[in-house]
Amino acid sequence: MRGSATGVPRLAAVFPAVSLALIAALGGCSKPTSESIQLWKTTEKGPERLHDALADHGVPPKIRAEAAVAMIDIGRSEEVDTVIAGLPVGDRAEIAKTLIPSYEAAMAAQGPGGAPSQKSLEYRDALFSLRKDVPPDDQRRIDTMILAALDADFKAGKARQGRHSLDKMLTAIGNDSSAMLVRVLGTDAPFHQPAELLAKIGDDASRDQGAAALIARVPKLKTTEKRPDLIYKAIGSLGGPSALKFLQEKVTSGDKEEALMATRALGERRDPAVLAFALKVAADPKADKTLRDEMFGVVEVIGGLDAEKGLIGIISSDKDEIVRYRAFESVLAARKADGIQPGLEAFPASATYKKVDVDDLLVKLIEKQGAAARPALVKSLGSRAPLARMTAAMALEQIGRAPDAPALEKLASDTAPVKGFPAGDTVGKQAARAVESVKKRP
Repeated sequence: MRGSATGVPRLAAVFPAVSLALIAALGGCSKPTSESIQLWKTTEKGPERLHDALADHGVPPKIRAEAAVAMIDIGRSEEVDTVIAGLPVGDRAEIAKTLIPSYEAAMAAQGPGGAPSQKSLEYRDALFSLRKDVPPDDQRRIDTMILAALDADFKAGKARQGRHSLDKMLTAIGNDSSAMLVRVLGTDAPFHQPAELLAKIGDDASRDQGAAALIARVPKLKTTEKRPDLIYKAIGSLGGPSALKFLQEKVTSGDKEEALMATRALGERRDPAVLAFALKVAADPKADKTLRDEMFGVVEVIGGLDAEKGLIGIISSDKDEIVRYRAFESVLAARKADGIQPGLEAFPASATYKKVDVDDLLVKLIEKQGAAARPALVKSLGSRAPLARMTAAMALEQIGRAPDAPALEKLASDTAPVKGFPAGDTVGKQAARAVESVKKRP
């Protein structure tokens, strides 16, 4: 075959439509060009050549950036992240000069109906991945781009999770993220996702600002939102003084439906600042029964010693035995096994107790604590309160083990009754029954 060793002149003569650049790209023996980068997106060995081009210090930064874009186009985003992260600092900085505007342009692409395209999501992730590998000025530029894109997506109700989660990106960007979310909450945009994210990443001040912005929208949202409870839930998740004031006012407003939604919302953040109000409502005999029950749930999720103290106060003073039992349930929910003895000892000594109620409303609740309850029950066997000793013996009969037998045997001579129990059913007799049971369980 005449012509040069490569045969290029002859091929060009026979196939004039085939450019010399294409032949060189297929040959793979020349430096990458913009044309070859585009071609390699479609060839079998193209991905490998794109990888090599991106990794090669000898390739111009602009062409290396084009290789990165091409790799993302063919679904190799993570490979791009890995290669760039392994490059020298100077190389990353030079490539970024082309990559950042290229990623920004690709990220702006829209899919059908104006929604962000899948490719735009991939480029948003790629831009965030690049963020950690560039100087501070470039990081700020990237942050501005990402926040602008997310702002538009939130307002359109079309923000999607990508390879990097939204909360991960917003947390990394920091205070500017919170400010953007607060602004979104102050518009007519869907509030669910921005509120959830601000509740996760925002500081106290930004969350309070977000809650205030959302509260201002409540009158209008109540006419458009199919699930008004979600409005209250979002406000509760943000928390802060504005949310607390708003929700407390709704609890006492007289509108039962709004009061229940507000009560449930108060438990969203487990905020200790809510506790005093929650205990006050739970202890109020004039409050709606359903509302009181829900408020016990708020106390439970807040938990802690202050919750225990308040609940014990209700057990010891409330005239309604059902409320006292409900408060004991909350003590266990808030304090687990640590609440068993103080909760039992809080029940009034002068009250009357049906054995079936003690079994159903005390013992069975304690049993749900499992093996963790046993040490507290053994300790309660030495309580001054007959009800505490009786309940502990009844619970150990169900969940105790052989090592608990000696403590139960010490009560064999305990002749104390519990007012309301069958005649002759003393603590000692219950302890003796429990001993027989626990000895069978090593």
